[in-house]
Amino acid sequence: MNVHLLRRDVLLFFIISLLFFVSIHAFDPFLAPYITSLNVEARSMGVIIGATGLASMLLRFPTGILSDRFHNRKRIIQIGLLFTIFAWPVVFMHPTPETLFIAKLADGVTSATWVIYNVMFVAFFPPLEAAAAIALLSVTSPVGTFIGITLAGFMARHFGPQSSFLVASSSATLALVLTFFIRERRPARVKEEERVSAVRLQLTDRSAWYLGGLCAVVMMVPFATRDTLTPLLAEGFGMAASSLAALSSIHLGFYALATALCAPVFYRRFGLGKTAVVGGILQGVVAIAMPWSPNIWVLYGLQALAGASFGMISTVLNSLIVTHTPPWQQSTRVGLYQSIYSAGIFFGPVLVGYIKYYFAMTQGFMVIGLISILSVVLVSHVMRMVEARREPQAVQHEVA
Repeated sequence: MNVHLLRRDVLLFFIISLLFFVSIHAFDPFLAPYITSLNVEARSMGVIIGATGLASMLLRFPTGILSDRFHNRKRIIQIGLLFTIFAWPVVFMHPTPETLFIAKLADGVTSATWVIYNVMFVAFFPPLEAAAAIALLSVTSPVGTFIGITLAGFMARHFGPQSSFLVASSSATLALVLTFFIRERRPARVKEEERVSAVRLQLTDRSAWYLGGLCAVVMMVPFATRDTLTPLLAEGFGMAASSLAALSSIHLGFYALATALCAPVFYRRFGLGKTAVVGGILQGVVAIAMPWSPNIWVLYGLQALAGASFGMISTVLNSLIVTHTPPWQQSTRVGLYQSIYSAGIFFGPVLVGYIKYYFAMTQGFMVIGLISILSVVLVSHVMRMVEARREPQAVQHEVA
């Protein structure tokens, strides 16, 4: 492929990925307080917020299988964007707990296609640069979310919280338009596809399950704290709902910074395993400390540390899942991994919703923090398992 066209496609796809995260996260800082204003109890609020994770958990693995089977990844991305495009204007016109739940489910369908974004982006790079490509694409998550909540914050401040829903549908529409200009690089079909089932290989690969389970715990923390408990805590300090975007922006800014520094700084200084351990322990400690913040400024500082720690551990896990995986298995493997960790996106808010219903907010932060710290015990085991499978599996498929 022409180098100029390749660079154009990489840049265009990066922009589409940014818009993807704008569309599914723009209203996150305002959602918990908004649902509370509708007189929804804590348990139901957790279910509504976690609906995106539920749909993603159920759909990401099938989406990966379909992608590997039909080799038409761009079409799947386009179909996914349509759900967000049509769902949120309905909530804007008729906001109820039921329409919010359906819209969050629709976001989950859109979110399920993230497996395709990962694999399509990696295809633009040589095989040995797969981990670096994933690290680069990972930057779109915090940056896109930051752009989204900044725009949504402006809309909420001037036109009310409901207007942030239109930011989601508008950005998804723009992303859909741009997909028609992207050149998909489809992997060549190989003989192994006819003889060996990628689904069976990945379902029996314990490393994919362990990585996904570990990432589920990691993902649970920001969705349970940053997007559910922390906004409520900030309101206790007198922060207006329309100003909550600033709190999330701090988390996202340091998340993006840590993600960008992983390959050139953290990996070289600590290695993959220690980078994940430091990130996981720090994330847990910060979650436990948050409800003890004496004022909003300390909460801002803890939010910054939370974003950096999340960026460190999540980037390591996202890089490990695709490295040295044959192209014809990548969508299936990443789909399985993302389906597993989507459980954290769903059960995090649900768990915190129940904890908040039965206990004080402090206990919610403490439980999430302890779970994060305890999960770090698995990091060394997962690293050994991944290292053990990489080269032997690659050699096996080359010889087959």
